[in-house]
Amino acid sequence: MSEQQRRPDEQILDELTEQLERTRRLLMGSPDEAAERALERLGGETEVEARIAADLAASEPLAQRDRFPEAHRLAVRALEVLEREGSRNPRVGRLGPLAPIARMGVEFVAEYIVKSYARSIAGRLRTLYARREAQCAPDWPERRLLARARMEMDRIAPGFEGGGVGAPILVAAGAAVPLVASLAQSAGAIPFSNRGVQLAGIGILLLLFLALSSVLLRGAAVAHRRSRLIMQQPLAALWEAIGHAGTPPEDDSITFATIAIVLTAVVWFVLPALAVVLFVAAG
Repeated sequence: MSEQQRRPDEQILDELTEQLERTRRLLMGSPDEAAERALERLGGETEVEARIAADLAASEPLAQRDRFPEAHRLAVRALEVLEREGSRNPRVGRLGPLAPIARMGVEFVAEYIVKSYARSIAGRLRTLYARREAQCAPDWPERRLLARARMEMDRIAPGFEGGGVGAPILVAAGAAVPLVASLAQSAGAIPFSNRGVQLAGIGILLLLFLALSSVLLRGAAVAHRRSRLIMQQPLAALWEAIGHAGTPPEDDSITFATIAIVLTAVVWFVLPALAVVLFVAAG
């Protein structure tokens, strides 16, 4: 009988039998050998383990010592440009009198993402340089290069701290609207039992969530595009010069884009469904 023709209960029975056999060998034979075989069988990840082995086998603290100083300087220069230009003057399209407000919101979000990204890069470089410096013998030339670069990052990294809090405040403000409405209802300020008021409230929430999702998505797109434009090649060159350092840091634009998509789903599906339910219930 083939694997596809087995009933589910037979497959489960085979797995239980195999597990019992492994347990029997573990108890009757050498526990260390049986445990090692079980771990190898269940935890094997060839590609990941090959990368781990390559990282451990790399004995040089810098893969390309001659290129490291230039790559480091280029990355620091790119960091400066990223913080200064990464969120400035985003395009928001033709929105008439609302364009300045939309531009301010988009720049708000983009600035938060860009500053957080710059802070992440600076912190990662400080840590990476310090660890590679510790791997050098006292008389190695790589130690001097890494020590100089690490001290430079120690001096400039605090300047990248304190990323903006604009985007979280923007999201929190939108999320606080239902809470404010609930408090107003409790105080008797708004007659929420009136169907017209309910539909008006849903309409306001729809417009608010639509605006929030648009601002978040546009800001995330601006930050992601400019971050890649400014930092992708300098970081790739620096990581190549360092060698065996994993992947460079990435910005948080995907997270904000996901939030924007969720808000869009609320706008197009949840709120209209709620309006229909209220209309039917009132009728």
